[in-house]
Amino acid sequence: MIRSHTHSGVIFLLLSVFFFSTQDVQVKYLSSYYNIFFIIWIKSITQLLVVFAFLHIKSKKNYFKSDNYPVQIFRGCCYSTATILYFFGLKNLEMSVAASLSFVSPFIVAIFGFLLLKEKVSIKRWLVIVLGFSGVLVITRPGIIEFNFAFLFVLFAAIFWSLFQILSRFLRNDGAFNMLMISSLVCFIFSSCFIPFYFDSIININLFIMLSLLGIFAALAEYFMIKAFSATKASVIAPFFYLQMIWYTLYGYIFFSEIPDKFTLLGCLILVIFGIINLKLYEREAS
Repeated sequence: MIRSHTHSGVIFLLLSVFFFSTQDVQVKYLSSYYNIFFIIWIKSITQLLVVFAFLHIKSKKNYFKSDNYPVQIFRGCCYSTATILYFFGLKNLEMSVAASLSFVSPFIVAIFGFLLLKEKVSIKRWLVIVLGFSGVLVITRPGIIEFNFAFLFVLFAAIFWSLFQILSRFLRNDGAFNMLMISSLVCFIFSSCFIPFYFDSIININLFIMLSLLGIFAALAEYFMIKAFSATKASVIAPFFYLQMIWYTLYGYIFFSEIPDKFTLLGCLILVIFGIINLKLYEREAS
């Protein structure tokens, strides 16, 4: 039974990784035709409709209920801000570089966990966090190559995404589906604020279909992630999340003729190795 749950968790996470990666390659492609705010707005509409329809079919009730609406709204704003920043970074960076830099998120989560949730962080984990951040330096190579401000978009996106994850822990009693519904609604409202200034006309039906699919892929990615972490321990399945680098590299090569350089691959390897070590140490300290 345990093995069955583990296998299910891994499969769910691999599906989540596939849908997240497919969403991101579409965003990078569509950003050549539409501005980022318009892309996120359309994505948020379809995602909200898909999540609402799913919960309605599942006969879920009170999916807007929360014990702490201010924190839920702030969590949704963190999700929206992370999405905007990451998509801007993705537009201006190679896919493999954006993916590699995003792997810094687990280390930032550990820092926020220590500062906000008073979680214990041992000396070993602090050392692992510092060594993990060195992967970012390998990728960006400050002072060696010309600095690209898109690096900052992805790194700040990782900060807001980490806040989003920490607040998810804080609000776990609200339930995963409630958090998904509320964050989808907040993202729609948040992105709608920019639409009067950044509205784009639909160029053709094929691009509009791609835009609409973004919300479906995002909803499926988050749903399968919830299923994955519900099926088995995070320490077992979380390392598989790094396999998104394969999809990013493959998509980048096929659609944009991108080939990651050795520094990107080395920095990614550093972030992945120390990310897994950090996760294992966290599990051991928590037990």
